[in-house]
Order: sequence, then C-alpha cells, then structure tokens
Amino acid sequence: MYSNHPFQSRQNRLRHRTRRHFFQDCGVGLGSVALASLLKPHGLLGAETTPDPLAPKPTHFPPKAKRVIYLFMAGAPSQLDLITSPS
Repeated sequence: MYSNHPFQSRQNRLRHRTRRHFFQDCGVGLGSVALASLLKPHGLLGAETTPDPLAPKPTHFPPKAKRVIYLFMAGAPSQLDLITSPS
C-alpha cells in the first residue's frame, strides 16, 4: 500500500493531517503577530524598518526635460544589420 517513492509518502502524510495539526503549526505565527500588535502602540516593538532600497532617490541635479518621448519599435532590424561594410 505505501510506496517508497518520496512524492507518494509525502502525499500519504498530508492525507492524515487534520485541522488541529494545521492550527497547531500556525499557532506560533499567529501568536507572534498578536504580540507585535500589542507591543507596537507602546513603542516596545523595536526599531523601525529601513526604507526601501529600491525606492526612487532625489536626483543630483534638477531635471531640465519637461517631457520624454519613448519609442519602442518592436520588429526593427538589429544594429548589426544596419552597419554597412566598407568596400
């Protein structure tokens, strides 16, 4: 009935899991979320997270262009095909 194949053994173990097992595994995660929500209003949660490193940063110089036209031309020949060889 039980096979030695790893996928089938995992599948059999998952069949025997109940809601009780699921909530037992999630209890630690839910408890930490609840604790964080209780500690945040009192300032006991810890340091704030750092700002997003991918967020836009201010430029070094003020921008001069007011508008930009961006052309995306799919199907154009490659740059190598446009070069003419000297004859």
